[in-house]
Amino acid sequence: MADYETLTLDREIACTAERLFHVMTDRILRAVWSGPDDESVVIIDTFDCRPGGREETRCGPKDAPQFNTTSLFHVVTPAFMSFTETLVVGGEMISISLCGKEISENARGCSLRVTLQITSLAGPEVFDEYRNGWSAALDKLSALAAA
Repeated sequence: MADYETLTLDREIACTAERLFHVMTDRILRAVWSGPDDESVVIIDTFDCRPGGREETRCGPKDAPQFNTTSLFHVVTPAFMSFTETLVVGGEMISISLCGKEISENARGCSLRVTLQITSLAGPEVFDEYRNGWSAALDKLSALAAA
């Protein structure tokens, strides 16, 4: 049986929307900010960040990146990105998610809102892992974009 949850994560970032979009869509920079901590790695095997494009990653602990994701990009604009992502571990599909990223200018830089609509096939504890992992990655994204 599947479990469902929607997560919304907001960040205020001291940079231009153009800079944030660049950091989010540059393959090398994406690998830098995507891991939730210094003990984790995100290896991007395929990266085609455009409508109809796909991304394939291996991620997890540096010594054993056992999580595999496949993302399909649907909308990629400086104001809004949307993609679907599957998470597979050991050949077993764990979750499917729809992700929307909204970027808007504000007086101090820009705002980022990430909305994740998650279907977990491995129980509701997956939602805390999403929340913690995405929150940490967005903190790293914010720091990198503001630098």
